Amino acid sequence: MKKILILFIFFKLINSNIKAQSIGDFYQGGVVFYLDSFGGGLIVDIADLSNPNPVGGTTSLDTLLSRWGNYSNHVPGTSSPFLGSGETNTQNFINFYSNGNFAAHLCVNSNRGGYNDWFLPSKQELEEIFSYKALIDSVALINGGHLFDDFATLYPYWSSTETPSTTDYRNAYAVYPGNFSVLRGKILEYKVRATRSFRSPINSITNIETNENKKVIKVFNLLGQESIPEPNTILIFLYSDGSVEKKISVK
Repeated sequence: MKKILILFIFFKLINSNIKAQSIGDFYQGGVVFYLDSFGGGLIVDIADLSNPNPVGGTTSLDTLLSRWGNYSNHVPGTSSPFLGSGETNTQNFINFYSNGNFAAHLCVNSNRGGYNDWFLPSKQELEEIFSYKALIDSVALINGGHLFDDFATLYPYWSSTETPSTTDYRNAYAVYPGNFSVLRGKILEYKVRATRSFRSPINSITNIETNENKKVIKVFNLLGQESIPEPNTILIFLYSDGSVEKKISVK
């Protein structure tokens, strides 16, 4: 049977189920502190991670402190300070130290909020977090977390960013809640607050190839309800390039 495809440009998507996130939202296990241009972003946990095997002892302070790594081992692929690089830094760290009890291990082993894709934030990601410190603190408290300064108040937080030096690998960046960064010896014990990334509800949908060399990522009927493509029905197609079309396929 021959199919006749009638295309209509449709400029407004009716979809009450897709909600854009905002800075400060409690979402997917933490607080949103950064948004990218694709509807996704970064989330920070609402509490520090505890160390199950602290080096210093078993006091309440010791259990909240962890080392970055061994004293002078260079960990390839962990020197990026930029927003969006914490996840890669962490993965490269885990590739180098497959087992251990360092700050990055605490993050990747965390399942807080029901999620298991946490990572140690980069230097700039921590700085971005602390630029919203008061907001994140208030949201954390409301949702059962705690303030950045509740415990070990004189201690900074480890980032996943190793020193940029090419000759001396003893240091990594730590960031204080007051939002200033310092290079510190990797064997020092500091606090750990995990982060994770999220994608927009649209971009996380399984993509379907189309003849127009772009991808359909969601289909709705005229009531704004998600629908399965079927003939002789007017449907709204949302594409991966952001365009929207109204279509009817007639058999």
